[in-house]
Amino acid sequence: MPSTDTPAAISARTSGPVAAAQDLAQLIKDQREALGKGPDLPAALADALVQAGLTQLWLPRALGGAETDPLEFVRVIETLAKLDGSVAWSALISSAASRFAGLTAVEPMRRLLPSGKMHAFSGSGNPTGTITRDEEGWRIDGRWTWASFSRHSTVTALVCVEQENGSPRLAANGGPVMRAALLPSAMVQVMGNWNSGGLRSSGSHDITCTGVRVPDDYTTTMDMPSRQQGPLYSLPMSSAFAIAIIGLPLGIAAAAIDALIALARTKTAFFSTAPLYEQEHVQLEVAWAKTRLLAARAFAFEAVGALWASASSGQTPSVEQQALLRMACCNAGDVGKQVVSRMYAAAGSSAVLEEAPFAAQLRDIHAACQHINFAERMMVPPGRILLGLAPGTAVL
Repeated sequence: MPSTDTPAAISARTSGPVAAAQDLAQLIKDQREALGKGPDLPAALADALVQAGLTQLWLPRALGGAETDPLEFVRVIETLAKLDGSVAWSALISSAASRFAGLTAVEPMRRLLPSGKMHAFSGSGNPTGTITRDEEGWRIDGRWTWASFSRHSTVTALVCVEQENGSPRLAANGGPVMRAALLPSAMVQVMGNWNSGGLRSSGSHDITCTGVRVPDDYTTTMDMPSRQQGPLYSLPMSSAFAIAIIGLPLGIAAAAIDALIALARTKTAFFSTAPLYEQEHVQLEVAWAKTRLLAARAFAFEAVGALWASASSGQTPSVEQQALLRMACCNAGDVGKQVVSRMYAAAGSSAVLEEAPFAAQLRDIHAACQHINFAERMMVPPGRILLGLAPGTAVL
């Protein structure tokens, strides 16, 4: 019987996830019109992403996953982001959520995630819902926003506030106790309300749970007492998500530079006799953009690599390493926005046309960089550390 595997799925097995991401290029191009409409990835593209293993990059090996090296993870997302922002966003959100399967015990996760299948994840780390002890399990209630890839996911990961006697249960530090839960996505209601200019096909709908019951061993407190072996699952949660998202602005910015170079070879602007590539201001813009992007990329890979080297050697990443990763992530977002905006401006009137990539890149980079990982205030703790002060926050 002939194989029905997509080229991306074959590449994932034989050449690795970066090659699998590259092999989606033609399918993404073929789905360009649908991607421009949203609100979800086209079914054929979503399925290809799943079957290539690009939605479970951080699933544990004990569950049939790849436990992808963080540096390789960044390259995968960067590669996808060069092709389309929503596709890259869906892959990074799903794969980052797949890491939750390594933060609890193996056996219950084998029940939830049967072997021999490729899995897709969605969910939210923003604890806007509650979880309440219910006999031997837990009851989940609430509404969460930005549940990307929710219509294509099979497993949902949610961070909830524990309730006790109708009120949040408090930890020793006075804050609410958080508990993460994994559950079949069929138990979650997708509200279908995603309506955004940027990342418009990421399917980042609100989701709700009303009295949804899950077994105790599908949940874990945030100190992850039953987490699985391996450095990937010992990384601080905030550092892991910074790693997951850092490649997105780098990839979108690289695509914007490539798009302007391609346009410059063929376009002659109004009131000009020379094509764009012969005009000095365009030459300066391209050189400026490439310089800034390569510098931001080098910083990103250096910060991720140093932190991963510590984790791989059994050491807890230092506060300074976590601060540098935070700085590199914010810098990648800032540089990405600057590069895409300037490529858009340099393209002139051609940039506003939907058949050109510039408008979508501009929308996507600004939508993505509204994420908390790119917020300017996230640079305050690293600044405090550089000045010899305590971070001033429990989450770096």
